[in-house]
This record gives sequence, structure tokens and C-alpha cells, in this order.
Amino acid sequence: MASADMTMMKVQRILTGPMGLRIQLHGTGISVQFTDVSTRLNLSVDDWGTNSDGEPQSLVRIWAPILWEVDPSAALFEWVAREGGNYFFGHVTVQDDSSAPGKLFLMMSHTLLGDFLDEGELSAAMYAMLGTADRLDDELKQKFGGKRLADYA
Repeated sequence: MASADMTMMKVQRILTGPMGLRIQLHGTGISVQFTDVSTRLNLSVDDWGTNSDGEPQSLVRIWAPILWEVDPSAALFEWVAREGGNYFFGHVTVQDDSSAPGKLFLMMSHTLLGDFLDEGELSAAMYAMLGTADRLDDELKQKFGGKRLADYA
């Protein structure tokens, strides 16, 4: 079992070692930017209480931004409710966009158990989410408007 700090160190080692990625640390999270896609991945690690033996447990949260500045609409909420959770890794969520009052922020997120995390599991979840978010930011921008991460560059 592992505390959040121990799991964060393990995630950093996997990302920069076997996966060979360049990461950016910020506060309690990690960002991974890719040059051939229009989004990025963010990772954070949280404590998840203790198991029955009193050992600490942790969770690894992976999320990718899809769109900012999206107008709220019944069609958008229906798409999220019907289609936003139909992925093996990740689901689409909607939040208020803190940078644009009255607008929404869409992202994909997925949570993994940190205690038994290995490179294969982390890599599969990350790349599946990255591919889906990269495809969705184009598709959903066409349907609902908004701005992709790449639109801010």
C-alpha cells in the first residue's frame, strides 16, 4: 500500500523513466504536453484512506481538457448524459468555466488505484484518454462551440 506522496513519486518515475516523457510539475500535479495532439494530460494523486490493515491507499486521477468557453445547452447535457461515459477509459464531465462566467468547461477524467499501479496500466489509461480527448475536442467543438487547448496557443 502507498501514501499519496509515495504514489506520486512512483508515477513520476514511470512517466520519466520507462515511458520517457517530459513532465511539468505544478503544485500537487503533473502535466504532460504532446506536440502531435490538441490537448494535454494532467495527473494528480490523492490519499484514499486506509485499508482494513490500516495501510494508506491512494488514487491516481488522470484528466484531459476538451473544451473551454462552451455555451450551456440542453443538447450538450444530453450528449454528456448519453455519450460522455461510453469509453473504456475516462468519461466526459462538465464544470463551470472559471475563466468565462456563464460558460462551461468539458474534460475527460479517469481514476486508477495507486497502490498497485504499474507502467502498463498507467500507459494504457493515459494514451486511451489522450486519443479520445484529442478526437472529442474537434467533434464537440463542431457540435457545441468552445475552444480547444490548441486554440489558445
